[in-house]
Amino acid sequence: MVLHISALSTVARIVCLERSFKLIVLIECFTGIFLPIPDPESMATATESDTRERLLDAAEKLFALDGVGATSLRAITAEAEANLASIHYHFGSKEALLIEVFRRRIEPVNKQRFELLEATLARDPNDLDALVRAFVSPALRLLTSPEAGGRHFTQLMGRLYSEPAEIKSKIIHMFEDVAKRFTMAIGTCLPHLVPIELFWRFHYMVGSMAFPMVATDIVEARAGELGDQGTTEDNIDRLVRFIVGGLKARATDRTNDKEADGGE
Repeated sequence: MVLHISALSTVARIVCLERSFKLIVLIECFTGIFLPIPDPESMATATESDTRERLLDAAEKLFALDGVGATSLRAITAEAEANLASIHYHFGSKEALLIEVFRRRIEPVNKQRFELLEATLARDPNDLDALVRAFVSPALRLLTSPEAGGRHFTQLMGRLYSEPAEIKSKIIHMFEDVAKRFTMAIGTCLPHLVPIELFWRFHYMVGSMAFPMVATDIVEARAGELGDQGTTEDNIDRLVRFIVGGLKARATDRTNDKEADGGE
């Protein structure tokens, strides 16, 4: 008789709990220290959470190294030391797993951006350098933050544009509020720009930030040839100065420059 997956999961939890209780009794016998007996439901929840994180870590790594299409669910579960049913239990599908891999990293970065934005607006809403820094620094610091995905995630970001349009749309949507808030704040500092010029400059800023992230190996190799790769903070400073210079420049087409049109 074939057991249902949920029944197998229940049996596995019972065995795990029984072993934990035996270990507690053994410790108490040898030390005389009586330990609190863990709540079975809490232990089960912790185990499920650990499995979910291992699956996300494994998927992030393999998607980045081999590509999404070339990575099978079996490869992910093998890397995570989990069973195939666990992916369907926690995520439902490979696409949902991919979306969650991105969400797990993007949401904390966006949260940091909003916090830095609010602090800048409260201090000096016309400080363009600080606004640009608030946007680029949380993302660039991912490169030296393994616990936040590090280079695996930035490499995966580089693969995003080869994914189907529907998936790209869902992931890009995660940046929508950030884009709107920062465009508005930056636009306040640049009243001479009409909306379409501001739109393009914002996206040039994103591109300037993204390339060093997704092509880290190439950039670092070339910088190394020149004798100075620089620290992450050094490169944030360089990028902020570069972007601010571009944002402040007059519009390429004078008809798109409010100042040239008499402020209309």
